[in-house]
Amino acid sequence: MHATDAPRSQWSTVTLAVLGGIVVALQVGKVPPAIPALRAELGLGLVEAGLVASLFALLGACSGVPLGALLNRRGPRLAMTAATAALACGAVLGALAQSGAGLLLARVLEGFGFVGIAVSAPRLIVLASLPRDRTLALGLWGTYMPIGMALAMLVGGPLVALAGWRWLWWLASAAALVYLLAFQWLGRRFVLAPEPPAAPLADSLRSAFRRPGPWLLAGCFGFYSLQFFAVATWLPTYLSEAAAFSASGAAQWTALVVAANTVGNIVTALLLHRGMARAPLLLVAYLVMAATGTALLTLALPAAAKLLLAVLFTGFGGLLPAAVLAGAALHAPSLRDVPTVAGASVQGANLGNLLGAPAMAAAVSLFGGWAAAPALLLGCCLVGIGLTVCLAVVERRLSAAR
Repeated sequence: MHATDAPRSQWSTVTLAVLGGIVVALQVGKVPPAIPALRAELGLGLVEAGLVASLFALLGACSGVPLGALLNRRGPRLAMTAATAALACGAVLGALAQSGAGLLLARVLEGFGFVGIAVSAPRLIVLASLPRDRTLALGLWGTYMPIGMALAMLVGGPLVALAGWRWLWWLASAAALVYLLAFQWLGRRFVLAPEPPAAPLADSLRSAFRRPGPWLLAGCFGFYSLQFFAVATWLPTYLSEAAAFSASGAAQWTALVVAANTVGNIVTALLLHRGMARAPLLLVAYLVMAATGTALLTLALPAAAKLLLAVLFTGFGGLLPAAVLAGAALHAPSLRDVPTVAGASVQGANLGNLLGAPAMAAAVSLFGGWAAAPALLLGCCLVGIGLTVCLAVVERRLSAAR
């Protein structure tokens, strides 16, 4: 056999899976720039507007593990197709909604599509990549959320101001529909690794969660995402109040801050691919987030310095998602159990997303303004560091047993 005949990872399939995640993240990021217009046109109260933004996180926090285990029994093609169809239909229904209730129902459908793709795409990536490339491929998967959210926030503000929020929904639904068609067309060419027969659902759950690894991955992701989404949600408000940014300027800069998270994800994927251990990356992420988050919210600094701190916060924070998501294959009992373990990480992350913004709001309002917010960030970092130490011990034992 010639060298050119050696088996290779299907990077086109990996790319297609990551693009599916980006389409999902567009549906997450389209809401923040549209909230004022949604409230004005549909008469949404603060609670309803908050639900429109947080339903994805609520569904992810409640259904990541069970939906991952259910999709575990279906092939990744079918699971991705069904999830993308739900996402596209929900986006279309949202664009047509004439009331707050109609929009919320549409977001529920979108939310199930979000969770479905978030737990199915890692399995598709695992089956399309060789073992030597699997860590890199799963690490690159971690870039989907910051890329998609940043794109939606960058485009969403000007588009809503120019044409209204419905056009933003139509654009996001078009992206989902185009992806669905592309997945159906390109999916015929997939040549995936064979999988073992599906185990009974209860056995799959037991085999995955009697191990400490999935729980530790979920906890690390949750305490990271609580911080990340709290800062991403309230950074425009903070920049407007503390650094005299205009509302539109603060939103645009926040989109760039979120985009910096992508750099950390890519760096992590490359470092893990070269053999670096997961725990040091997690520790660096938590330590830098603690330092930069505290400085950002407490020190009297020029606006440019605050932006730099925010970029460092999200950029170094980006070391964590890729590291956690790349661990799904290591901690799953078998390749077929990857969606279940990925579902645990999704559930942990979305629990953090759900709690992050209200937790920071409570800290700011109850304990004396923005200077009180770093206590929340520091607490999350300390717990995350403890979980990381435990994860390092577990992974050292796994490596020794192989």
